[in-house]
Amino acid sequence: MDKVDTSGDCWIWKAGIAKDGYGRFFYQGRNHCAHRISHILFNGPIADGLEVDHMCHTTRCVNPKHLRAVTHKQNKENLSRPHTNSRSGIRGVSWDSLNQLWRADLKHNWKTVYVGSFASIADAEAAVIEKRNELFTHNDLDRKAAT
Repeated sequence: MDKVDTSGDCWIWKAGIAKDGYGRFFYQGRNHCAHRISHILFNGPIADGLEVDHMCHTTRCVNPKHLRAVTHKQNKENLSRPHTNSRSGIRGVSWDSLNQLWRADLKHNWKTVYVGSFASIADAEAAVIEKRNELFTHNDLDRKAAT
C-alpha cells in the first residue's frame, strides 16, 4: 500500500507503469498487474478466462471498489471513448462518404451490427447508444447518460 495514493476516489498506483498505462511490479520473479493483485487481495480470486475491468476507466487505479471480474466481451463493452483512429470522435459513429451520412454501428459477439445512417451526428450517436443499451450488459457510461 506504500506504492498507492489513496487520497482520492481512485487509488492511484505510484510505482512501475507499463507502456499500456497499467501498474506493474515484480514479485517472486514474476511480473504482476497491480490492479489484478488488488482485485485478488480485496475481492477474491479471478476465475479462469476473466479479466479485471476498471469501472472508473483509470488504468492506474487499484481501488477494489472500482474493479470487477468480467469476460473479455464485457470489458470491451465498458469503453470510455472511441478508438484513437475515430474521425467523428464518437464511439460507434463514422462518416459514410459514399452516402454523405453518419453511419452508426457496433460490434457485438464479434459481428458488426448496423444501426443506421443519419443526417445528423447527434442522431447517429443517440441511435448507437440506444442499441448498445439494448445489447450490452456492461456499458456503464451509456447507461448513466440514459438516466
